Amino acid sequence: MSDLLKTLRMRASKLDRTIVLPEAGDPRVLTAAIRAHRDGLCKPLLIGDRDRLRDAAAEISLDLPDSLPSLEPATDPLRLSMLDALNRIAEERRRPLADPAELLQEPLHYANLLVRTGRAHGAVMGAVATTSDTLRAALRVCGVHPEYRLVTSCFLMLLPDGRPLVYADCGVIPRPSGEQLATIAILAAATHRLLVSEEPKVALLAFSTLGSAVHECLEPVLLARDILRRKELDGDLGFAFDGELQGDAALVPEVARSKAPDSPVAGQANVMIFPDLNSGNIAYKITERLAGARAIGPLLRGLACPIHDLSRGCSVDDLLDTMAITALEPPTSAAHRR
Repeated sequence: MSDLLKTLRMRASKLDRTIVLPEAGDPRVLTAAIRAHRDGLCKPLLIGDRDRLRDAAAEISLDLPDSLPSLEPATDPLRLSMLDALNRIAEERRRPLADPAELLQEPLHYANLLVRTGRAHGAVMGAVATTSDTLRAALRVCGVHPEYRLVTSCFLMLLPDGRPLVYADCGVIPRPSGEQLATIAILAAATHRLLVSEEPKVALLAFSTLGSAVHECLEPVLLARDILRRKELDGDLGFAFDGELQGDAALVPEVARSKAPDSPVAGQANVMIFPDLNSGNIAYKITERLAGARAIGPLLRGLACPIHDLSRGCSVDDLLDTMAITALEPPTSAAHRR
């Protein structure tokens, strides 16, 4: 395990936060919960029938500790208040639900509601569910943070030499506009600062470096750059950025000296903003598979609650790292819980 991941887990363990796991029947999720409980990483809260969870643990030769809590929607003592909360959320958004009681039985929605109502700090899901299912539940219950007005994602990439990078967006928005790219950059930079504890240096990536090519597909990247420049002038940004930059100009100092000698981030970028979902998704998988990097995510950004997704091919360690990251997220505000 890298030093950064050890640090993230240690930071999370000091917060003692409750993290909901709605897919507790999956052997990886159950194993991660038992390990997190044993090691004090967080307070895992399993969703599911207690007897079935105990049987599932026995099938993988594990004991389910009595001190590791679980909840089942149908027998939750606060079920009626949870149902009221779900109805209030629907009323606030003027989107009535066909059958709120049935929706409450669905583990992903129930987990989000536990977070929204303050009974848990965050939730981790996606070991079984698709990203679209995870997003649907999170948007329906927790909603979008009013400051950002979009939901995006990023990956924490750990290279074999231990160097951390943040890649965005690699999982949610197929063709971001210039305005969306600017917000993606702001959220990714904040994620880098939170997790890595160093100043973000953001590269708006493209096939061109600072005007070396001209094409209409570059327009969103250039617009995002201009938006960030305006925010920088207004004092509303707080991180270094540049664009458009090619990947080598963003990462390689020797190339940067040739292609972008006056850039504040070229050759030293640590946050990579891709122009669309195709390029971002391809890049993170190539970095993972060919360069041997660890890819942690997709970490959802822009939600009003700490909810994070997983790859369905995730490992137990992926789950533990994502639980740690979720614990480090700012909590849902009291105003939003009302």
